[in-house]
Amino acid sequence: MKRTVLLLALCLMAVANLFALGQRETQSSDVVTITWWHPNSGIAGKATDTLIERFNATIGKDEGIVVTGVYQGKANDVLTKTKAIMQSATTTDLPDLVQLDGAAVLDVRDDKSLITIEHLANEDGYDLSQIIEAARLSVTYRERMIAMPFNSSTILLYYNKSAFDEVGISEPPKTLDDLTQAAVKLKQTDARGKVTRYGFANVPTTYELMCWLGQQNGLSFITDEENGHTGIPTRVLFDDNGTMVNFLNKWKTLYATGALENLTSDLNGAFASGRVAMIVASTSNLTTIEQMVGSRFALGVAPFPMVDERATGGVNVGGGALWALDNKSGHEKETWQFIKFLASAESQLYWHIETGYFPIHRDTYTLEAFVQHLSENPRAGVAIEQLLSSNPRLQGIWVPSAYQIYYAFQSGILKMLEEGRSAEETSRALAREIDGYLADFLRMQQ
Repeated sequence: MKRTVLLLALCLMAVANLFALGQRETQSSDVVTITWWHPNSGIAGKATDTLIERFNATIGKDEGIVVTGVYQGKANDVLTKTKAIMQSATTTDLPDLVQLDGAAVLDVRDDKSLITIEHLANEDGYDLSQIIEAARLSVTYRERMIAMPFNSSTILLYYNKSAFDEVGISEPPKTLDDLTQAAVKLKQTDARGKVTRYGFANVPTTYELMCWLGQQNGLSFITDEENGHTGIPTRVLFDDNGTMVNFLNKWKTLYATGALENLTSDLNGAFASGRVAMIVASTSNLTTIEQMVGSRFALGVAPFPMVDERATGGVNVGGGALWALDNKSGHEKETWQFIKFLASAESQLYWHIETGYFPIHRDTYTLEAFVQHLSENPRAGVAIEQLLSSNPRLQGIWVPSAYQIYYAFQSGILKMLEEGRSAEETSRALAREIDGYLADFLRMQQ
């Protein structure tokens, strides 16, 4: 009898063990897949793949989450594909996470599928002050943080230090007046008077004007509603507050020297080839420009030039951010785990070193590896010092018809230079044109 009872007990234990094993196998196969659409290619694409692999091998492995990254083309391509699904009846086809640039904000910030970062952070008890203020405000709408800054950048002056040394310029220009003087010295011509090296190349668009107008008087806005961060803009402010006229007069003086090339594309190539001695470009271009320049000349990096000594506002945060979307999968918490990983101090250190985008997590700046990186790569620290000394309220512009406004600035300034228009006339014309775009959009919303 005892033997029968013992055998029965052993059988029950075996069944229990098999049941428990089956449970574990079921749980281990119950993996949540998170899809991330992004526009990252080249250097940024490789860094993106590495971050995904690191998450999947650590946090993802522990918590049963697998992230799949999907390259969807350039930033505008990602937006186009995302918008098409948002406007359809099948939002279940949306990714869990999408990476978009600033021009996409108006298309997604009020969409019903958006899950704000502030909501996710509050649900988790996450302290959003871990994100540096300027980056946090760059994705804040009506006092709510709606996305997580990720590929964040500012704008810098890149200069040919070897050329500077040749003509006896010891310091990079701090203002547009300084830049004009330097450009004249750097300009070179051949025996027939043809320019073989321009001092500077640029045609200002929204990208540059956000800083050149916004930095004036400590802080100025291009439009009302704080450049669209507190509501939909209804009109421009630059014609009333005089910031555009002040800038355009400086720009006309620069152009009159003959040392400015009106170049609208491939500025990196023109600079790396030595045809242009100075350009302004994103911090994210640093690694690419370093590789393009190679050993051709000594590369210099400096803060973005101020319009004048009173333009102390600094620069804004540009680049892109991560947007969490509701695709009815119920994977909000898992998506948030991945977002926190990407925003963490350690991930931001890696992302910064590999791509040139600046870290958005405050603790990255105290990591020993980060301090060591800056000591070995001082050019990488210029953008960071510039940003931390800027007014955090100087933010990018969120406007409808963003691309039309971008080209309005570009074409309007070119007309001023080529047709001899005054700064005042140009400012008024730009204000009328852009106000028209804003009015058209508001009418369509009624």
